[in-house]
Amino acid sequence: MVDIRVAIIEDHSLTRIGMRSSLNEQEGIQVVGDEATASNGLKLLQSTKPDIAIVDIGLPDRDGIWLVQQFRESLVSETAAQTKVMMLTSFAKEQMVLAAFAAGADSYCVKTIKFELLLEALHITHEGQSWIDPAIARIVLKHTRQGVAAAVKPNTTQTVTISAIDPEQASILQADPLTNRELEVLELIVQGYSNNEIAQKLYLSLGSVKVYVRGVLNKLCASDRTQAAVLALRAGLLN
Repeated sequence: MVDIRVAIIEDHSLTRIGMRSSLNEQEGIQVVGDEATASNGLKLLQSTKPDIAIVDIGLPDRDGIWLVQQFRESLVSETAAQTKVMMLTSFAKEQMVLAAFAAGADSYCVKTIKFELLLEALHITHEGQSWIDPAIARIVLKHTRQGVAAAVKPNTTQTVTISAIDPEQASILQADPLTNRELEVLELIVQGYSNNEIAQKLYLSLGSVKVYVRGVLNKLCASDRTQAAVLALRAGLLN
């Protein structure tokens, strides 16, 4: 089996070393390098072109958003797209959560994530799907409701607009919009509720919830609940 090649850009030494050691112990994963700054991290990504880049948004010299943007702009789009980005952010800092989401990374994790979940997120991301921590989803959802359409980048006064869904997905949704009940189910999906919990909250049978969830996934052209949550937040479906 071909190893998943991972690069880590994280300024906290203990976190970086611990993550590197733990990942290297996993069968099928190879850490190709790690750096503590955005500038060195950019050179690492450009030279190794890993399958997965785990990037801390709060780096000492430049933020992780700058790093990801510079990396993708420095290569042809097809080559840059081969590297999936997992953005790490602090749950306690809402601006950073919003900035991480605005960066257009493939997956979003809080820095306090358990290693087992980090490993799950890494494999899901490598398969081409999105992974989003429920804590991050709740913060983005709250700000979406408040009409916040942009987040301030750390270490800069510029703003970043949250990316919308692509035109094809938008046209599909316009032709077959979500019903009110599907929107209710979608909101609870975004908040990390299971089918059983959704059934209890909306006073529905479990079978009905499964039908609504499947309808939501189909209309959003999402392969799973996590991808549906990301698309919903990016499209502003839960204003």
